[in-house]
Amino acid sequence: MKIILKNNYYKLVGIILISLLIDNFLSLSNSYPPAWDQGFHLSNVFKMYNILNDYDMNLFSKIDQILNITDNYRGPLTYFLSALFLKLFKNTYHYAYLSNQLFNIICLISIYELSKVFKNKSSGLFAALLFTFSSLIISQKSDYLIDLSLTSFSCLNLLFFTKWFEGKENIKYSIL
Repeated sequence: MKIILKNNYYKLVGIILISLLIDNFLSLSNSYPPAWDQGFHLSNVFKMYNILNDYDMNLFSKIDQILNITDNYRGPLTYFLSALFLKLFKNTYHYAYLSNQLFNIICLISIYELSKVFKNKSSGLFAALLFTFSSLIISQKSDYLIDLSLTSFSCLNLLFFTKWFEGKENIKYSIL
């Protein structure tokens, strides 16, 4: 038990589980239909899910359909990852909202690792807690928008850039 309490990664997993419980509760208690923007993004996730489930389509046609899901500045990566999440679990609104947990986990790990680089492990846990219980982040996770995924990939990109810039002579961070 002492090992678990001393290991910060176990604490980080605990924060992720608490976040999952909060998101589950908010998702199950929400009985309102999605607003326009959320509905637009949800429809794109379900389109992506249908493309991934179509086994009769050849690879090039599938790639073309994936790239045509969004014809503007929104890239298909968020929808693709959420559709994979739906394939693993269930194709429902509830699980579409819970697919935000993928991006939440990326954010939490990135924030923790960035805090370790800039300060220490304790500040990383504190920053992860602040992020998890921030009312703005909680509201972003209870809707299906692409803001959280953009934040997660921005944090991850900053982490890779910081690690690369740290000068550890490790080329994998520059590639990532």
